[in-house]
This record gives sequence, structure tokens and C-alpha cells, in this order.
Amino acid sequence: MGKALIYVDSNYWIYWLDSTLPEHPHVAAIMNEAIENGITTNYVTLLEVAHHIRGLPKASFSNFMESIQNLSTVVLTELDSQTVTLALRLLPDYASRGLGGRDCIILAAMHLADVTSIATHDRAFRAIRGIRVVDGIPARI
Repeated sequence: MGKALIYVDSNYWIYWLDSTLPEHPHVAAIMNEAIENGITTNYVTLLEVAHHIRGLPKASFSNFMESIQNLSTVVLTELDSQTVTLALRLLPDYASRGLGGRDCIILAAMHLADVTSIATHDRAFRAIRGIRVVDGIPARI
């Protein structure tokens, strides 16, 4: 597989997995294209998704989490010392723009994977120069 083209944030995974959410129909095309072309995400994002669906029956929970991890076009990046060091360097600069520690881990993972696009409904990422936010969800939702 070539270079992943987009980072998928936890909110997009959650909206895609949960068809009862009002955001669900707005993310399907973006997620399908991302899956086809290549996704980067990291284990912190994966755990955020797991946290959101933790109340599902165990079999459903496991199926959802395995389906993400087993997608052939998904590159899961580690939370290693290089990623944490970079995230810690970014945090003071981006905290005033509404990004927290987990968001800076995303930015660090994106930088290290040379990915400049992110599928997210988190508006704070729009303020980051060099990052292209892909979001098909109307602002009113």
C-alpha cells in the first residue's frame, strides 16, 4: 500500500460506525473514499473510538474495533517517544487555538506520516496552517 492520504479523527469513525447519529449520512462518502485511498490514524484515536462504543455488547464492540484495525488501507501509528516529543513541542503553540494534548498527538502523527488532510468535525483543526480539513457535516448539526 502507498502513502495514506488522510488522517481520520475519532469523531468521523464514530459517526460512520453509528448509523443512529445525525452526522452519519454526512460522513459516508468521505469515509468510503478515505478507506479506498488510504487512512492514517493512531492508537490514541482508536482508543477514543473504543471509549465511545464501550457500552455495546462485547461481541459488537470487538467486531467494530477489529473492523477498523483490519482494514487493509488503514495505517495505525504508534504512540512512541518521537510522536510524544513532537506533540509536546506543538501543545504550547496550539493550545490557544483550541487544541489539546490528544489533538497535538494527531498533528504529530500526521506530520510524521507526511499526511496533510484530516477528516474531522473538530473545528479547531481549521486554524492550523498546512492542514486541510475534510468535513461534510453541516455546521448546524
